[in-house]
Amino acid sequence: MRHEAELIPYSTSRLVGSPLLVLAPHPDDEVFGCAAVLLEGVRSEAEIHVAIVTDGGAQGDVVERRGESIEAARRLGTPEPEFWGFADRSLSPSDPALLARLRWRLEEVDPELVLVPSPAEIHPDHRALALAVYRVLRETTTGAQRAGFRLAAYEVSAFLRPNCLVDLTADWEQITHASRSFASQNSIQPYLEVLDAMAIARRLTLGPGVTRACAYHVVDSEFVNRHSAPAWAAHIGPSVGLDIDDPEKPRATPRPLLRRLLGRRVDRDTGKKT
Repeated sequence: MRHEAELIPYSTSRLVGSPLLVLAPHPDDEVFGCAAVLLEGVRSEAEIHVAIVTDGGAQGDVVERRGESIEAARRLGTPEPEFWGFADRSLSPSDPALLARLRWRLEEVDPELVLVPSPAEIHPDHRALALAVYRVLRETTTGAQRAGFRLAAYEVSAFLRPNCLVDLTADWEQITHASRSFASQNSIQPYLEVLDAMAIARRLTLGPGVTRACAYHVVDSEFVNRHSAPAWAAHIGPSVGLDIDDPEKPRATPRPLLRRLLGRRVDRDTGKKT
């Protein structure tokens, strides 16, 4: 029988990388799931990019929700997020428009650390975005990441199986201050209470010095290269009902997307490295 320490961390870690790209399915997920990493990015002077993929219109006014995310970013001290405007509850891991947008943004940002929702999340947009990102990252023969690349799955509405716990003790007041920006959402659902409850639960293995923590499951480029989307999801948590379609097919030749992440250039006409 495996020891508990093989299943969950008993100490906290820093989760930092630059450039940092946070991908949030809705306006508020970037704070509820990623505030700790964003604050660490601010402290380390990382290059920070936040993309909110849907307009959030299924649960509120689009303009109001956009304003709440802008205000939350101000309270965290991060750059304003970009808004992609996909329809709320419309995301699909096979949507060509979503996949194209992800390819373009990943190539432009050239991230060292990417944060995506856990594929074990409850909301279908969360799961779809996670699987779409993973699909894009696996499109090349040798992986779509540069040296040091990491992909971190975060939790919002469902616990994941973590291999990284981040201490929120010193940042909790600022995180709750930013989270209160989402007044329209907090009036509909008890998001602040859930955020607090999950943060308290995550301190279980961390000792009395940690009052709150948040959880991530972090993998590197080698993991992405070797494991399918269902295998990734299985490492993170229950995957029943995820409807993952990830057949193991022979890999295509590397595409121009993310050449910088691969650390090489390929001429489109000759196929030679440049």
